[in-house]
Formats: sequence, structure tokens, C-alpha cells
Amino acid sequence: MRSKHIILAATAAIVSGLFSLNASAHALWLENDAKAIKLYFGEYSENLRETSPGRLDGIVEPAATVIDAAGKENPVKPIRENGYFAIPGNTTGNAVLVQALKQPIREPQGENPGPVSKRFLYARFGKGGSLPLDIENTGDLLRLSFMGKPAAKTEIIVIAPNGWEKHLTTDEKGEVSFSLPESGLYVIEAKYEHKNPGEFEGKPYAIEIHKVTLSVYK
Repeated sequence: MRSKHIILAATAAIVSGLFSLNASAHALWLENDAKAIKLYFGEYSENLRETSPGRLDGIVEPAATVIDAAGKENPVKPIRENGYFAIPGNTTGNAVLVQALKQPIREPQGENPGPVSKRFLYARFGKGGSLPLDIENTGDLLRLSFMGKPAAKTEIIVIAPNGWEKHLTTDEKGEVSFSLPESGLYVIEAKYEHKNPGEFEGKPYAIEIHKVTLSVYK
């Protein structure tokens, strides 16, 4: 009987670990490898980076803005490589904002299909400028906003360098405190669904799904 309890406890621990390392849906995020800033698409928690040819080609004409220390914004066009988009120009010490606004309509799938949706993907590195759905980092506080207004009671996921995830929820001000326990790159992501019917490339949709990441190095 004791061995049975040990097995059950071990199983529960494994399941708990799996939930802690559970993969998030695909997103864009930025990484700085000292030589350049690169835009990736995949699942950071799973160390999954899509390639071209492949699912990276599903990111349609992303637009980037490089913001220097004086706050000057310089629009640039990311260059698609085999496993990422290269952000051109002098990005050393500068902030980078990315928007992928031309993603195709997502048709409902499965036995219980949801409404037709349109995705809007964003990524941020550094401070300055603004995105439609944006995460600001003030050191020990994250602030989430949508169209300049606080995104209250919305989930934020902090993904550590080892893939571990911590799920947080913003307060009425769109804020939540956080800490980074170890060194490395943290990707912080949030999703915001907006019931705003529209049309893209001749196809109607009922819901906008906005997703943003903030890349933070410790």
C-alpha cells in the first residue's frame, strides 16, 4: 500500500511539472545575440523556433520600428532568414517594436468551432514607443494596456530561460508585480480578445485576437 502511495505521489509530481512547463501558443518574440536583434516565431517555453521554408513563412510582412535613446523612431523592414527575421540597421542599445498586422483569417476548426478570428501579433524589446497591445516593464512591475487603456484582469505569462512558466493576472490598473529569479532571457506574453467585427482580404471575422511579447534580459 505504501509503494502505491509513493507511485501516486510521483505521478502527481510529474503531472505538476508538465503543467508548469506547459507550452504556450505560438508567438513572436525578439532576441539580442550581441550582433543583431532577431525576431522569432514559435514557442519560447519549448525552445521551438519555426523555420523557412515552413511555418515561419506564415508571418506576413512584419513591420518593425527601431527607437533610439533620443526617442526617434525609424521604421525598418525585417529580413526573412532561414530561422528568424533579421532586424536591419543599428539596433545596439535601441528599442525595437514589431507588428504583424496582415495575418490571414483563421477559420473555425473542430467539433465545437468558435467564431472566425483575425490575429494581430506584436513583439517588444526595450523601452519607448507604443503598441496596440503593449507590456511595459518598470523593474518590478508589469503594465498591460490595450489601445492606451489598462487591460484589467488579463493573464500575463512570464516564461523563464528554462521554459518554466508563471501565470499572473493584472489588477484594475492593468498592473502586476513580478520578479526574475535567474539570469537569461525572459519572454513575457499576453493575449487580448476583442469583439470587433471586421473584414480582411474580403473575408469577414467576428473577433480580433491580439498577442504581444516583451523580451527582458536579466
